[in-house]
Amino acid sequence: MIFPDQPGVYLFKDKAGGVIYVGKAKSLKNRVSSYFQKPLNSPKTEELLKEYRRIDYITTPTELEALLLERKLIDKYRPRFNIMWKDDKQYPYLKLTMNEEWPRLILVRKKENDGALYFGPYESKSVRDTIRLIKRLFPIRWCKESPLKARQQPCLQYHLKRCWGPCVGSVDHKEYLNFCRAIIRVLEGDLAAAIKLLRDEMDFASAQMRFEQAAKLRDQIRNLSRLLEKRPDWKPRASVKEGDTSVWELKNALSLKRKPRRIECFDISNISGEGGVASMVTFLDGEPMKSDYRKFRIKGIEGQNDVASIHQAVFRRYSGSLSEKMDRPDLVMVDGGITQVRAAERALKESKLKLPVIGLAKKKEQVFRPERNLPLELPKDSPALKLLQRIRDEAHRFAITFQRASRRVVK
Repeated sequence: MIFPDQPGVYLFKDKAGGVIYVGKAKSLKNRVSSYFQKPLNSPKTEELLKEYRRIDYITTPTELEALLLERKLIDKYRPRFNIMWKDDKQYPYLKLTMNEEWPRLILVRKKENDGALYFGPYESKSVRDTIRLIKRLFPIRWCKESPLKARQQPCLQYHLKRCWGPCVGSVDHKEYLNFCRAIIRVLEGDLAAAIKLLRDEMDFASAQMRFEQAAKLRDQIRNLSRLLEKRPDWKPRASVKEGDTSVWELKNALSLKRKPRRIECFDISNISGEGGVASMVTFLDGEPMKSDYRKFRIKGIEGQNDVASIHQAVFRRYSGSLSEKMDRPDLVMVDGGITQVRAAERALKESKLKLPVIGLAKKKEQVFRPERNLPLELPKDSPALKLLQRIRDEAHRFAITFQRASRRVVK
């Protein structure tokens, strides 16, 4: 497998497919290749290389997101080699001293019941990298003193624009605490929430005509927004990439044989059983592919029969000319429960295709599969569930838009 020269997380897996080690990298290509360079000089690395059978990876737009994802995956899988190496020494935590008037972000070796917030544990290099990257985004104080003492002159970090200078009164206390709350959101992996906190603070500063402070907040928002907007710059041969986190986690959640890069989702819309239409939206690598959206007028079905309508739309997509013109999906999805899912599966069989098919029911956001009577309930904060909801909602929007347009034509 070719690994990209990108930040990300790599997962060593054993012959059963279980995750036995998770690591992060500034460059996946360089980090993974380092495991196979002689001499190893580590009995544990030698043991890891004896037991692994494959290495999967997830790219991230930035090194910081790789750090956050590494922690999340270690907590999720509890890989044996991570635990083994962790047992050798006391791994550090990130401590945000919210119990202090002017909080700091520091490295500590153990958690205490002192009112501070702790994140981790991390590997030593990971925790230092995280502090460095967080302080680049949020210039909170570097000094170790507690409580913070007022000064006449600020330190060098202030002049280098690496600290807001609370010791010389250059930042409001409430604003400083809001910055710390934004740091908490980032360390929890919720960059969008961190941006919202900063944007609210910027708007408030502007309303108070504190334009210099608003400009500082604007710069922080821009820095964070770049993390959300950045996308890996893939070379053509990198089609082996594992894709973004949500698609990868969806593969694991549904126990699919292959990563569902292309997902096609169907939805039905009608008014009191009349003017029935169906929509099909296509997502590729977690993003909408609008050139492959399709819509169908339901024919020959009386009344409000979503099950029969789903069957017809799915059959028409995969049995006629569309089947020849368009790529086949890795996953077929419908808006609905087990009856809609089984109707879609019948249509696929009649089209002589065997593709995985699922349904997402709105009421409890449960995932239905044709071979199982009981639904699958994904965690509410699961990236896999959020992706399915986004696709389902887009199919619903497209169906409603087409249905309304059809009514206007009839009138």
